[in-house]
Amino acid sequence: MPAYIVMTATAKMPTTCKGRYRRVAVCLVADPQNPPAMISDRARGMVEIVRTYERLHAGTSGGNTAYARAMAEAAEYAATLNAGAA
Repeated sequence: MPAYIVMTATAKMPTTCKGRYRRVAVCLVADPQNPPAMISDRARGMVEIVRTYERLHAGTSGGNTAYARAMAEAAEYAATLNAGAA
């Protein structure tokens, strides 16, 4: 049964950026037990990419960073979508 999940990946950044940057996506996948290997429309098992958050600074501690805030927002959004789909 299809479900909405949160996926993360490393963001492509210029070599002049010295830091860790990530991307977060809320995706509709065909089988949540076997998620796709990448955030792409062409990935096997991917039905739809609903929302993406690009180039988020991950920092070193992971506390109050853009990446942590986006992960919390994406998890809440995926939970809302899953509750509405049921």
